[in-house]
Amino acid sequence: MRLVRVLCLAGVMFLIGYGLAAWKLFPAADDPTDVDFTEVPDLMGAPFDDADRQLAELGFVPVERGRLNHEEVAAGAVIAQRPLPGQVARTGDTVVLTTSAGVETRIVPDLAGLPTNEAATLLTRLGFDIDVEETEGVGTAGAIRTEPAAGTRLTLPARVRLFVSQGRAIVSVPDLRGRHVDDVEALLEELELRLGAVRYQVDAPDVQGRVIFQSPEPGSSLRGEGRVSVIIAGTPPDSIPDGPQGPQSQEG
Repeated sequence: MRLVRVLCLAGVMFLIGYGLAAWKLFPAADDPTDVDFTEVPDLMGAPFDDADRQLAELGFVPVERGRLNHEEVAAGAVIAQRPLPGQVARTGDTVVLTTSAGVETRIVPDLAGLPTNEAATLLTRLGFDIDVEETEGVGTAGAIRTEPAAGTRLTLPARVRLFVSQGRAIVSVPDLRGRHVDDVEALLEELELRLGAVRYQVDAPDVQGRVIFQSPEPGSSLRGEGRVSVIIAGTPPDSIPDGPQGPQSQEG
């Protein structure tokens, strides 16, 4: 019995010694639950300086990372955060903030001289929505203009109207046949048309000085500034007829 007692006592002493050694050599790790957690506040829309101060007071480390254009939030205000509002984080953790760069603006470019497709492509690349409209009236065919005018600064999203001139309006060619040559040019000018080539046909003396043929034909469609050519009966007004009184009779 005494031997058993001695052995038991030796075992107890061994366990006590082992426990003390383990406690000294391998101290217990800190309790992972023994940490201060704080709820992250909602900083959306707050100026960055205010958000920075509020986070610092709670023990967080605020970091601004990125600025994005925003239609509604003023420049410098918070538009995104990580962790999200309502989540918890430990004291000393970083809170990442993204701020607004304000609204995005663009200047309408000067498109004079560009083909229509290139002008439309440039406006689209600048972020504008575009409407292309064909117009008639004064101006060279293919000429373009914008509304608002070039140089105007617009807040995106914005729409720009691109007007492309088709040249002057199309008119119906009048019937000039039988009219006297002196009246033809004035009549065409009233319709914003121009008198083209004028030729004379000498073998039609019965309608001397009047139009016997025209091109384009009456009723044809022709754009303003277009030309109408005519043939006039008779001889040109500046011609000198041959005869006894002509130059040949004066050579002798």
